[in-house]
Amino acid sequence: MSEDAHALYVTALAPGLEPTAIQLTVQDNRLTIAGEKQRVAAEMHPDAFHRSERAAGTFVRTVTLPIDVEPEQVQAEYKNGLLVVTLPKAEQVKPKQIAVSVEG
Repeated sequence: MSEDAHALYVTALAPGLEPTAIQLTVQDNRLTIAGEKQRVAAEMHPDAFHRSERAAGTFVRTVTLPIDVEPEQVQAEYKNGLLVVTLPKAEQVKPKQIAVSVEG
């Protein structure tokens, strides 16, 4: 998780997932990422597996967000096995720029 003045960013490794199989929810300052990784493709029929390090099955990960965000403006992008969730900060937690007046 990282942030700048405008948003929080959550980056998750998600290789082998179909983007449509990912569910994101934001509620009560928590981001939940859930989905299902499919097993090895059905058309692949090896005589035997000697070793498999590819996890499969359902998963759920919940991250507590350190600040308030605008849930209706959350965006997610999936590219090359990487899921990037952008959570815009709520207006009340964004830094305010204060102008300094100069009396002349």
